[in-house]
Amino acid sequence: MSDAVAIDDRLMADLLAVVQAGDDGGTPVNNAAIAKSLGWDLEAVAAYLHDAKERSLVWGQRSGDKPAPWFNELEITVQGRRILRAQP
Repeated sequence: MSDAVAIDDRLMADLLAVVQAGDDGGTPVNNAAIAKSLGWDLEAVAAYLHDAKERSLVWGQRSGDKPAPWFNELEITVQGRRILRAQP
């Protein structure tokens, strides 16, 4: 994970909401779709996805694209949904 990106729980919830919207809509997202939706750079998306994966908040097919980690067909997990429900 990039040391330049400090993980913020509110921003993590924003990322999870994008993943859930794609999951619920039947169009799973990848890093590029998240970056476009949130207006983030790809390095920030990769850092947040690294943390989300470590915390079992998302699942996805890992790809060799950069910046790593890069995931395709992301889905939110039960733990990720709990995080979203806890947000105001």
